[in-house]
Amino acid sequence: MKTVVRYGRSTAVLTDVDDPLAMLTPTERERADVFRLPADREAFVAAHVLVRLCAAEALGADPGGLTVVQRCDSCGGPHGKPSLVEAPELSVSWSHTHGGVAAAAGGGPIGVDIEGLRGRDFALLRKKTLTPAELRWAGEEPDQDAAFLRLWTRKEALIKVGRLSLGSMARADLVGDAGRLVARWDGFRFEDWAFDEFVGSCALPVHPAEAGGVDSGLESAGGLELVAEF
Repeated sequence: MKTVVRYGRSTAVLTDVDDPLAMLTPTERERADVFRLPADREAFVAAHVLVRLCAAEALGADPGGLTVVQRCDSCGGPHGKPSLVEAPELSVSWSHTHGGVAAAAGGGPIGVDIEGLRGRDFALLRKKTLTPAELRWAGEEPDQDAAFLRLWTRKEALIKVGRLSLGSMARADLVGDAGRLVARWDGFRFEDWAFDEFVGSCALPVHPAEAGGVDSGLESAGGLELVAEF
């Protein structure tokens, strides 16, 4: 099964479909109405549209015919792990920030995150969520905020696949012995991107053929992890 990962600006996604809100369920539309700022509301809608577009590409289906549902295991609210009614075997994930969105769909656990750089102070988060090795690596990068978000988005993606929690972020070291970012961690590999003021990452299961460091040949096999800006 092909895995599709897309990211971009909320406006780019919303202008690509005729009626974005019509693709959402009543529950999703109600949740969208809760956002006070129009940009945040647009990002929510765009993310929920984009995940349908990714899933439709992975399945060869009509995005308008896909129903996204969420249910919290603790309280029963509509904010838990997402899935598709029509294809529960397909893993889906999305993320949105002020003006930017990312989504992914494919086989196996998938987690995606996107964050914005502008107007934010990451000093306290750095101390609470990075290991000493990660702090050194980020501190030596030309853009320390972008470096921090590279680590943060990777860890958020790992939370979404169940490998980390908010409380264990500072114990997960994504910098190797050579002082460089690792490509894989605990059975997952990372696809990273950056555009404009946004930084994002997706955690994807390591293919069996990749476990020993061998190219899996996914592209030639038709199972390419397609990561592209929308």
